[in-house]
Amino acid sequence: MIDLDYDQVGSLLSELSQPGPVPKLEGGLRAPRAFDASEISFETSEWLARVLEITIWLNLDASFSKEDAPEDVALRLFDELSPGQAGTCFSVANGTVELTEIGAQALEERLSRAVSNRASFAQLIDDERSVAASTEAWLEMWNEPAAVEPLSINASVDKWRIYDLAGRAAQSQLELNPTYQRDFVWSNSDSQMLIESILRGIPLPSIILARVSSSQRYQIVDGKQRLTAILRFMGSHPEGLENAKSMKEYASFKTNFGLFARRNQLRATDIREKYLPFKTKKYGADDPLAKLGGRYYCDIRDEPVQIAGETITVADLFERACDYFIPVLIYKDTQVRDIHRVFRLYNQQGMKLNAEEIRNAVFNHLQISRLMLFVSGDRPEESIAPELVEAGVDPTEAHENIRSLGFGITRFRRTKILLWAVATLILRPTQASDKSYRTPSTASHIDEFLRSIDDGRLGQFKSKATLEKLARELIAAIELQQLASDAWHPRFRRKGKSEMASRWEELPVVGSLVACLVLVLMGEQDRLINGVEGVRELTARMVGPASTQNKTQWAHIANSAISILETLGLDVAVADEAVKDRYGDSAVMALTEIRKISL
Repeated sequence: MIDLDYDQVGSLLSELSQPGPVPKLEGGLRAPRAFDASEISFETSEWLARVLEITIWLNLDASFSKEDAPEDVALRLFDELSPGQAGTCFSVANGTVELTEIGAQALEERLSRAVSNRASFAQLIDDERSVAASTEAWLEMWNEPAAVEPLSINASVDKWRIYDLAGRAAQSQLELNPTYQRDFVWSNSDSQMLIESILRGIPLPSIILARVSSSQRYQIVDGKQRLTAILRFMGSHPEGLENAKSMKEYASFKTNFGLFARRNQLRATDIREKYLPFKTKKYGADDPLAKLGGRYYCDIRDEPVQIAGETITVADLFERACDYFIPVLIYKDTQVRDIHRVFRLYNQQGMKLNAEEIRNAVFNHLQISRLMLFVSGDRPEESIAPELVEAGVDPTEAHENIRSLGFGITRFRRTKILLWAVATLILRPTQASDKSYRTPSTASHIDEFLRSIDDGRLGQFKSKATLEKLARELIAAIELQQLASDAWHPRFRRKGKSEMASRWEELPVVGSLVACLVLVLMGEQDRLINGVEGVRELTARMVGPASTQNKTQWAHIANSAISILETLGLDVAVADEAVKDRYGDSAVMALTEIRKISL
C-alpha cells in the first residue's frame, strides 16, 4: 500500500537530484546523482542516504558524511529541521532509521522550500548571472520575506467568501487556467500552509480576477496557486472532480477520500497532478488545531474552529456564509493584452520587503528598535528617540563614522549592522543535542533577540537606563572602531579583495564592532589604540569567507571578535562576566566555541 505522505517526500528528493547547475558552497558539497522516487525505500535507512545525496540544496548548518552512523545523521538533521523535537521525527529499530509522520512532514517542508529556491537559482543562471552571484542570491532566498501585493489599476475591490469562489468554480464561472498563467506549482506543504492560515482565521492576500467581457465569467490574473489549493483541499476542483469520476468507487470520493485513494492506488504525484485532496498538517497536542491535524477535509467538516471570535464548523467556514472573507480585485472589461500586461507588472513589481524592513514594522513598538534607527542614522530625526535626546545622547558623529565605512541609509542596512552586533554579543544561540551551538541565520537571530526583549526573557532592554547606556556605548564603540582604523587590514574588510579596497563588508564590521563594544563597556579602549600594529597583523590573516552560509558567517564573526580581544591581552572569561554585569547576559563564551568551526 502506498503511503502518500512518504511518497511526496520521495518525489521531492528525486526532483532535487535531477541534473542542473548547483550553488558554489564550501565544504566539498557536490551535485547529486539523479535518482527516481521509486528507488527510495522508507522501510530501510535508504531514504536517509538519499537526503545526504541532495544536501547541497538544503542550506543546512550541520555537515554529514556517508561514514556517519545513520542514527547520528538523523539526529543532526532533525535537530536542525525541528529543534527540540528531533526524537519525534524518527525511530530506530534493529539498526534501521525509520521516518515518522512528524519527521516526514518536517522533511517535506524543507524539501519543498528547497525545490522552490532551486528553481529561482536556475532562473538566475539562465539570466546569465555568475554562479557566485547566483549562490549569494540563493542563500538570501532562505530568509526572503513574502512579496508585497501590487497596486490596483482600474479595478474594483470586493470580498468573497470561500463558498463564493467554490460555487463560481463549480458553475464554470472561473477560468482557473488562462493561457498566461503558469501551471499549478505548489507542493502539498505550500498548500497545507495556506489551509492552516484559513483554519486559524488569518487573512489571505488578494485574489486578482479579470471579468471576461460583460459576462459573469472571470479569469484568474493572480491567486491561481491559492485558489487551486483551496479547491483541492475541499475536493471541489473542477478538474479534480472530473478525474475522480473516472476512477473506482467515486461514491467515496467526498466522504472518505483516504479509502478512495487506497482503492485507486494513488501516488502523491497522481494526487497533485490530478487536483485531488490533500491532508492538513499535523499539530502538537497543545495546538488549537490539534484535532484537525493530518486529516482530509471530508473527515473534519464538523469539527469546530474559531473564526473572527466565533466558533463555527469547518464546513461553515468553507461551504457557507460566515465572517471569513478573501479580498478580491476585479478588472472589468480588460483586453487579453492588458491582462498580460497587468500580470507582468504584478510579477515584476519592484523590490520585495527585506528582512530589515519587516523587522522594523514588527518590532517598532520596542524602544530598542527606535534606538537603533536613531543611533545608526537610518532615522536621524530627534522625534524617533526623544528619550535619548532628552538624556543628551548625540549620535551625529556615529552617523558620519558609519557612512565612512560605506553603508548608506537605504533599506535599514545600518540598523541591521548595529542590531546584529548587539544580538551577537548578548544572545547565546540555542544548543543542539551534542551541546554545540546552532548558527541561525542573521535575520532569525536578530528577530529572536527582539522577541526575547518583547516577551520579557531579556526584559532588561526595556529599561530606560539600560537603553541609554547601550546607546552611549554603541556610539563610543563606533568611534573606537574609526579611531583605530589602521588596525583593520584591507584584506580583513572585503572578503579578500585587493589592498586598495576601502569599503567594508558586513561581517568584518560586525566582528570588529563586537570587540570594540566589549572594550568600551570594560573601559579598555586604550588597549586597541595602543595595540593597533598587533591587531593589523592579526586582521591581515583574516580574509573574509567566500561563502555566506550561516555557520561560516558565525565562525568568521566569532573568530574575529575573540581573536582581537585575545591579541589585546584581554581575558575572554573576564570579558564575558563584564558583559553579563552590564547587560544581564552574554554570548562571549559561546563565541569562543562557535569560532572553532573555522579553526
